[in-house]
Amino acid sequence: MKKIITMILGSLVALSLSMSAAFSAAKEVRVAFFLEWPTPNQEDKVKKTFDDALGVPVKWTNFSNGGAMTDAMLAGDIDISYSQGLVPFINAVKSNAPLKLVDVAMEYGMGGTTCVTSKASGITKANASELEGKKVAVPLGTMAEYVFDESMKVVGADKGKMEVIQMDPEEGAAAIVAGDVVMACLFGGNSIKAALTVGTRLLTVQEARDAGIKGIDITSVTTKFMKENPGMLRTFIEVTHEANARLAAGKSDMNIIAKDAEMTVADMKETLDGFVFLNAAATKKSMEKGGTLDGFLKGMGTPKGAVDTSFLPL
Repeated sequence: MKKIITMILGSLVALSLSMSAAFSAAKEVRVAFFLEWPTPNQEDKVKKTFDDALGVPVKWTNFSNGGAMTDAMLAGDIDISYSQGLVPFINAVKSNAPLKLVDVAMEYGMGGTTCVTSKASGITKANASELEGKKVAVPLGTMAEYVFDESMKVVGADKGKMEVIQMDPEEGAAAIVAGDVVMACLFGGNSIKAALTVGTRLLTVQEARDAGIKGIDITSVTTKFMKENPGMLRTFIEVTHEANARLAAGKSDMNIIAKDAEMTVADMKETLDGFVFLNAAATKKSMEKGGTLDGFLKGMGTPKGAVDTSFLPL
């Protein structure tokens, strides 16, 4: 009799857990991403591969910056932010935001994130101190702000003496073209291309690389979604890594990616060439102690427990 009661109780517990999992399973997955920031998994976005793999509709929403992604996650409107800048994530978790870093989207040089000075201003790396007292456009709280900070250290200009104006990349590009600012720090292929019609990079891509300025974008998730839908999160990351492998093998459909990123194929390829998409093993190494990402996180005072490598497809 005791064994029968134990079996019944065990069955009831299992049924309860099953019902709980079914109840908490998301009926759709809401993902944040950037336009002008081409990635291999956009092919899967367009072809509905994510929807098929996760078994529910996947709703993608584009954002102008990583801080806005964070706000949307905290408001309960976004579950996963794909390719969120590292700086916005760090700022969020420093404020105890219930978010986790679960994957590295890509590493990149300054081809995709840079500071452009107007030719009309006559300001270059050689006389960068002339930026002091001038108006500069910077999307604050983003990786572009990190690039701005690091670039000013390299060229010896005091950012504290500049009039820094918060502008998203598209706004910053328009401002430098109009002559309203002498420098714009921005990300995104189209915005950088527009700024370069009237300006030049303060630091070349190679100069920035030599100075150790590197960007890292990550995949972040709300802890609520992570706990309630671990299988969906794992599948999302797996499909993304399969897309990265497809690009490495030269099998990605560049036309689909370019169209979804709202870029020309040529501009998209130029931007994509500056990105490094790590495989799962290399990603884990970067995220763990002594890795590249780990170094960035510690250097920026990120609280412990912000990273979870258990969802990587290893």
